[in-house]
Amino acid sequence: MTESDDLRELTERYPALSDLRRFSRLLARITWFRDIGDPLDEALTALAEDYAAGLGFPDAAPAVVLCWEDARSALETRDYNSPAWEAEEQLRMGLLQRAREAIPDPVLAAALGHIGEVAAGAAEAGAHDIARFLQIADPDFPRLATGSAVQAAHQAGLLLAAADSDAAQADHPFALKLRIFERGRWPLGIAGLSLNIF
Repeated sequence: MTESDDLRELTERYPALSDLRRFSRLLARITWFRDIGDPLDEALTALAEDYAAGLGFPDAAPAVVLCWEDARSALETRDYNSPAWEAEEQLRMGLLQRAREAIPDPVLAAALGHIGEVAAGAAEAGAHDIARFLQIADPDFPRLATGSAVQAAHQAGLLLAAADSDAAQADHPFALKLRIFERGRWPLGIAGLSLNIF
């Protein structure tokens, strides 16, 4: 049996894998980070508000971060045990449990690993491109940006593997978070009453 036969058999057995394969192709086409530092337009502001509200923080107002120095400061002061971090982690664990009910662990891990590789390649290229354009010399910029993109892709991939319907996916905070990245931005996280977006 060839590799393509194996893949076809797996896809027939676990239909969510087809969605994950299509999703990985979409990740490769995102123009990652192309608009960081730009003002927030009305549509992006509404998207960010929906993301924050979906996490349970309806009072967190989207705030644009204008330069890498400020973005780095926001990342350095981010608390990984904060309520916002905890909210995302609870969502992630719930999706992981549901995804494991639909797809065996080794198959799910391989699919999510592939998504991570595709996201890392595309996001790292985008980060280097915008770093050259904005003359960001800090070598941590592409590393941190790529890591955030891979995390968002992983979260959205879990959502695809676990969600029961397109409607459940579309309004989920992880789908909204990825759409902020698709708009060429980098959501840095919620701090106090602000959702910082680079």
